[in-house]
Amino acid sequence: MKDYILYRKITRVILQLAEELHISPKRALLLFYRTRVGQQLHDPKYGYQIMSDTYIVNDIISEIRES
Repeated sequence: MKDYILYRKITRVILQLAEELHISPKRALLLFYRTRVGQQLHDPKYGYQIMSDTYIVNDIISEIRES
């Protein structure tokens, strides 16, 4: 996946995460990069790059709730 496409996807995920959790986009950005899912999104072997934004957001929320 081209970098600019991946960065646009990450932006959409972060904005959706902020909306779902009722937090600021800045806080959502920090949460995103502290999660396993956020880190794995950069690696194509995990398959997150082809998943829907909502699927990724739900995985991040599940991970946050588990910790």
